[in-house]
Amino acid sequence: MKLHKIIFSLITITVLNSCENKDVETKKESLKVDTTKVAEVSHTPTVETVVLPKINDTLNDLANFISGNATYNYNLFSEYRKKMGFTNFSSSFSKRWISFDSTKLLPIKNFVAGEFATHGKTKNLFYPFSGPDILYSSTLFPDADIYTLIGLEPVGTLPIIDDKAIISDSIQNYFTKINSSLNAILKFSFFRTVSMKEDLRNNDVDGTIHLILLFLNKTGHSIVSVKPFHIDTLGNKEYLKSTLVLSKSSFKNKSIEVIAIDKNNKLKTITYTSTDLSDGGLIKNKGLVSYINNLKFETTYLKGASYLMHKPAFSEIRKLILANTNQIVQDDSGIAIHYITNDKNKWQFSFYGEYTKPINMFTQNYQADLDSLYKLKGAKKLGFGLGYNYRDKNSNFMVIKKI
Repeated sequence: MKLHKIIFSLITITVLNSCENKDVETKKESLKVDTTKVAEVSHTPTVETVVLPKINDTLNDLANFISGNATYNYNLFSEYRKKMGFTNFSSSFSKRWISFDSTKLLPIKNFVAGEFATHGKTKNLFYPFSGPDILYSSTLFPDADIYTLIGLEPVGTLPIIDDKAIISDSIQNYFTKINSSLNAILKFSFFRTVSMKEDLRNNDVDGTIHLILLFLNKTGHSIVSVKPFHIDTLGNKEYLKSTLVLSKSSFKNKSIEVIAIDKNNKLKTITYTSTDLSDGGLIKNKGLVSYINNLKFETTYLKGASYLMHKPAFSEIRKLILANTNQIVQDDSGIAIHYITNDKNKWQFSFYGEYTKPINMFTQNYQADLDSLYKLKGAKKLGFGLGYNYRDKNSNFMVIKKI
């Protein structure tokens, strides 16, 4: 968040790596924020007790502020919340979210609790071409402990704003940009690549971290820690002091790790990596390939993926997914069905909704073989719109399992 003409201090994150796995400390100039270790598990002969880490009040305040939560008991931002930019956004977005939750998310939640539950629980989710979409991934896979998101959009920077230097226009600019960056995902169920180039690359909203924190907050999560890192040439995470240091660096694979606690008191780890998943990017990025191979994800989710993995130029990420995952949940914009039916591994298919021709922008990606499979195997009703054909309350949705 870079609010024009506002003095702010950045949260500085110091990661102490040692054989004892020392605590991560988060610091800023005028405030020291305590962050604790990720969950400690103590065992007895008969009982396993999970001690949850402490919620970081400063980060939690920030997440509530970004999402316009006017009812939360803040420790910070008292002066900012009096400004018209915040109050206007808070009022309008609250109404917008209530409508979105009841009309878009509720049918998905009902599907997840009913029919989708027959496919088992996903604990480790891989979501390439995601942008900052922790919203739909956590709604469809609420039992996951780990969500790995990858996209082209930058991570962005994470500030703490100084209440002593308030410029109303800056608050208004920030929430105007937040509002516009949410338009596609709330209306269409996916982020539009062209829009994100502007929405997440400006002085006010400079990356995905803003929307990740907003979505986590609106879906009932409390924030424990935010840790910037990059993925080195061996595929390991190397943590950095702050998101500002990360943004100014020349590292490949700039990333953020958010640890949160959901409304059911379950610990969640969400990572987002900004990188190029095309063959041209992956061939030169052995560290990222090692990182993906070591994720041990059982499910891959693909939605609104621009049909990129239909193309030869995205063969490497397609191969990585087919080799590593046990289950693919996707719409027709994910992996073209012939790559799966021709794979050396055997897969079984469960179809939902209806397969219709792609929208005008992607008419060339029509799959006659997928149409035939839908008709041959049959499909169960979906009951909600998701992906590019979101207007169709019975969009295509596939669960594809490795046998």
